[in-house]
Amino acid sequence: MRIRITINALRTALVVAVLSQLLLPVHTQAQVRPVNDYGAIGLAQLLKRLNTTASVMMIGAHPDDEDSALIAYLARGENARTAYLSLTRGDGGQNIIGPELFESLGVIRTEELLQARRLDGAEQYFARAFDYGFSKTLDEAKSKWPQDVILCDVVRAIRSFRPLVVISRFSGTSADGHGQHQYAGFISPLAVKAAADPQQCTQSGEPWKVLKFYAGQGFSAGSTATLRLNTGAYDAALGRSYFEIAMEGRSQHKSQGEGRLELKGDLFSGLNLKENSVTGNAPELSPFSGIDISITGIPAITNNSEEPVKKKATELQAKIEAVTAKFQPLGKSAMLSDLVAAYKLAVECEWSTRQPRTKTMFRVVEANLAALIANAAGNSDRRTG
Repeated sequence: MRIRITINALRTALVVAVLSQLLLPVHTQAQVRPVNDYGAIGLAQLLKRLNTTASVMMIGAHPDDEDSALIAYLARGENARTAYLSLTRGDGGQNIIGPELFESLGVIRTEELLQARRLDGAEQYFARAFDYGFSKTLDEAKSKWPQDVILCDVVRAIRSFRPLVVISRFSGTSADGHGQHQYAGFISPLAVKAAADPQQCTQSGEPWKVLKFYAGQGFSAGSTATLRLNTGAYDAALGRSYFEIAMEGRSQHKSQGEGRLELKGDLFSGLNLKENSVTGNAPELSPFSGIDISITGIPAITNNSEEPVKKKATELQAKIEAVTAKFQPLGKSAMLSDLVAAYKLAVECEWSTRQPRTKTMFRVVEANLAALIANAAGNSDRRTG
């Protein structure tokens, strides 16, 4: 009798367990943890990002087209808000880890790209172009991807992310090889111009003017570059170089066989400046050279001459510098109350002007401060950004 009751109880428990798994929400953990954003390391990066308004978007055709090393350098070395826009989700690529192709493969490659971003520190955007497979020419890609649709997709991403700098991974010429690569290089400069034009893509957000536009050096080692950035530079706080971090992220593209060695030593990414609306003759040492990326520079780069917002921005810059000086990586920081005060001041900055572009940039500062407050209060899982 006792055995029968025990068996019945086990059956009941099993049924309840199965039903609970079927009916209750399923919570899964990401395959890759944002290990570069935890604890004192994450807090230090948030503080560095708080002290700059630098932002950059890279545009390519597929997942794994991005210059991963450059993205990691920009996000974790320049401490810029960084994003990669892929025109497709890689639906037409190969798959060496399973039978999934086309839409199913696109889901896999989307997730691989998101995992890479958790490591290199950038954000991820997509357009709606469908990867139909290898394309030999730009004309073929144009015939399959309607320019008005893809153009406004890219414009929407630019207007949403609001970068000061845009980098096209490709040149738009036959040197890019793949026709879809050429299309990405062709559409990028058009989208940068259209993003600033209120008469174009009127359903794709508020206009946004990009200050500098670059094209990548490309895949040819013999091509020239007006700006070379050392992505192999070692970061003492992170304990690795930006290239090493990037290659760990690139190795997430498992369906494409993209496992890469995390090489040490100097390694460079090259860029060519194509469009520049920044005045002055500052030497090209960074994609942000010539742009005042300080907090006090927000009114200037948004063409805002209002005195109240200039005064508030100066106060906010001083408060942020004071907070940064209190950072104690090996002990409990006493800067939480100052961060809250800085957040309130950033809100005052936003409300001290009616200029939409200026307001937008102060909202980014507010978001960075909110992330810092969460981290300093003990939520070390909060991502940089």
